[in-house]
Amino acid sequence: MTKARRILEAMAQAAKEGRGAVSLDGRLIDIASIRMAEALLAKADSISAAAKG
Repeated sequence: MTKARRILEAMAQAAKEGRGAVSLDGRLIDIASIRMAEALLAKADSISAAAKG
């Protein structure tokens, strides 16, 4: 979860700076990793919401 959040934060920062490439800890992050991070966090959010209500 922590790494997925860090990936999305790096993506947002790169977009804000107008960079086409995203890197985290000195490594380039491909679009597949970004999509997997988004899916993981979305699933965690839905599980959390279901548990609350």
